[in-house]
Amino acid sequence: MFKLYTLTRLVRRKRRMPAGKVVTVTTADTVRKAVGLMIRHDFSQLPVLNDKAGEVEGVISSDSIVRSLYHLTDPSVQDKAVIDVMKLSVAQCVEEAPIHSGESDMLAMGKTLADVPYVLVGKNGKLTDILTHSDIVYLFRELAAQFLAGGAIEENLRLLITKVLNSPELLAEAIDNAFHYRKDNQPHTLADMSFDDYRLLIMNKHNWPKFEPLLSDRQATQNRLLKMRDLRNDLFHFHLHILNAEQRDFIQNTVNWLDNLL
Repeated sequence: MFKLYTLTRLVRRKRRMPAGKVVTVTTADTVRKAVGLMIRHDFSQLPVLNDKAGEVEGVISSDSIVRSLYHLTDPSVQDKAVIDVMKLSVAQCVEEAPIHSGESDMLAMGKTLADVPYVLVGKNGKLTDILTHSDIVYLFRELAAQFLAGGAIEENLRLLITKVLNSPELLAEAIDNAFHYRKDNQPHTLADMSFDDYRLLIMNKHNWPKFEPLLSDRQATQNRLLKMRDLRNDLFHFHLHILNAEQRDFIQNTVNWLDNLL
C-alpha cells in the first residue's frame, strides 16, 4: 500500500525540506506575508493556522486571494473605499481544505485528489504536510521512470541471450540444460520465462561457457542479476515505493552495462 506519509517523504526530498517543517501562516498575518512566503518557496498555497489555538483553519492560495478581492470590491457595495489587498488579513482569504492521516492509502484517494488541488496531511492532530497536484504528478513520473527502466533492462537481457544463443537449436539446448528438472512446466521460449529464469539460463554451468566471452566475470554477473531480480520484483509486484539514490544508480549502471554488451 502506498501511503501518504511515503509521498510526503518523497516531496520533502524534492523540496529539500526537513521532516516536520511546514511553511504556514496564521489568520492574523497579512496577505502580503502569505504571498511573500509563497513566492519565496515557489508554492501556490499555504496552510493557515488559527493565530490563538494553532489549529488548522484551512488554506490560503493565489485563487482564494483573487476570489476574496473580487467579492470585497463588488461595485454594488455603496462604500467605494479602495481596498489594499496586501493589507488584508489572511482570515479574509481562507478556504477549506481536506485533512487526511498520513496512514491513508494515497492510491485510494483518487477522487479527493481529482476534486481538489491539494490535501493537508496530519498526524496525531498536528499538521505534517500539504500535498498538491504537482506532487502527485511528480510521484507518478518517478514511478513511471522506474517501471520503464526495469522493463528496458529485461528487454535488453532477452536481446543479450538471443545474441549468444543465436539459433533455435542453441536456445533449445540451453533451455533444456537449465530447466530439464521442471518436467511439465519447462519453458520453451524466452517469452515463457521470468527475469530469474533468464539468470538461471545464463548462469547454468553448461550454458555459462557460451556467455563467458561476452560477460567475462561469472560471479559479478550473478551478483548483478540477483540484485536486479530482487529490485525488479519490488517494482513490478506492486510494492510501490520510490527508489533511493543508490537503487536508482544501480539501475542506471545496469542499463549502461547491458547497452555496452549489445
